[in-house]
Amino acid sequence: MRELLHRIARRCPTHDRASYAATSRLEHQLGMEPSPPPDSITDQFMDPALIDCGHSWCRTRRRT
Repeated sequence: MRELLHRIARRCPTHDRASYAATSRLEHQLGMEPSPPPDSITDQFMDPALIDCGHSWCRTRRRT
């Protein structure tokens, strides 16, 4: 049921969550002090913009 609701709302669990890479880019653009990196090395370097989640509606939404 949860997956169906995500699909109806066009929400993507991969691309709709904050990542350290995206947050640090935004902090840099805004001239803010960088936040400390997460403990996990995977979480530090994971960039959702580089991941193809397989949802055609997600790819279309992110291009615009």
